[in-house]
Amino acid sequence: MNNYYRVLLMVSTAATICAMSNAQEADNPFTLSASAGYEFDSNLTIDAIDSNNNVGDQAIVFDAAAGIEIIDSDEMGLSAGYDFYISKHDEFDNFDMSIHGFNIDGRYTVRGADLGLTIMYNTIGLGGDSFMDLTTIRPNVGYLMPSNKIYLLGAYEYQKHTFKQNALVARDASRNSVSAKAIFILGGGKTATAGYEWTDHNTQDPGYSYTGSTFDFSAKLPIQMFDRETTVRAGYKYQSRGYQMASRRYNDGVIRDDNRHTLSTSWQVPIANGFFGEVDFEYISSSSNYEPVDYDETITTFKIGWEF
Repeated sequence: MNNYYRVLLMVSTAATICAMSNAQEADNPFTLSASAGYEFDSNLTIDAIDSNNNVGDQAIVFDAAAGIEIIDSDEMGLSAGYDFYISKHDEFDNFDMSIHGFNIDGRYTVRGADLGLTIMYNTIGLGGDSFMDLTTIRPNVGYLMPSNKIYLLGAYEYQKHTFKQNALVARDASRNSVSAKAIFILGGGKTATAGYEWTDHNTQDPGYSYTGSTFDFSAKLPIQMFDRETTVRAGYKYQSRGYQMASRRYNDGVIRDDNRHTLSTSWQVPIANGFFGEVDFEYISSSSNYEPVDYDETITTFKIGWEF
C-alpha cells in the first residue's frame, strides 16, 4: 500500500471520529460508531467466487455505521442505517474491498411476539472495481419465554446476488434460507446462542447451485479486568454444502462437497468516552473435494474504535 492511501485512510478515520464526538456533544439522535485497525490474513480468499490464492497479506481496515430510531415504543419499532467498510492491502491491491450497506428494520409486537422485517442492500467493490450487489429481505418472529431466560427467533431470508462483471454472471443467484435460533440470557450481561440455518442457493449456472446447513454456537462474557469491564466473545460455526450434479463439469467428474469449521474470538476493552480497543481472531478450516476451496486460514485484527 502506498503512503497516499495510508495518509488518506488515517485522516478519514480522524475526521470521522471528530465529527462523531461533536455529534455526541450536540445530543444528535443518531447512533454512530467507527473503528480503524490493522489486519493480518494468512490466506487471501474470496468466498463468493471460490477463490483461494494461497498467499497472505496485511491490510488497514476501517468501518463506520450510522443509524436512527424513527419509531421506538413497546409496541412498534422502526430504524434505518448505513454501514461502510474499506480495506487497503500492503501488496495485493486486487483484494482491496469496499462495502456500502443500507438497511431498514421494522418491528411490531403483538401478544408477546415480536414480528420483524429487515431489508438490506449492499454494494461491494473489489480491487477498485464494482464486484457485486446484494439485496436481502428477512421477515422474522421472536418470542421471549415466560422465564425471561430464553429468547427464540425464527426467520426466513431471501437474497439476490448480482455480480457486476460479465465473467461472473453465471454465479448470479437467488438464495432462500430458513433459520431458528435460541438466545440464552444468563444474567450479568452473559449470553449464549445456538442456531441452525438451511439454505437453498440457486445460480444461473447450475454447477454452482447448492443446498446447505449451518450450525452456529456463540457466547458473550463480560470479564472484569484492569479495573474495567471487558467483553469476551467466542463462537463456533459448522457449514456443509452439497452441490448439484452439474459440478462434475469442473471437479474431475466428482460431485462437489464442501465442509467448513470456523472458530472465532474477540476481546474488547473500553478506554474512555466511548473509545475502545479490540482484538479479533478467526480460524477457518475449509475442507472440500474441489481444490480451490480446500484450505486453512487465520485472520487477526487489532483495532481502535468509538461508539455512541
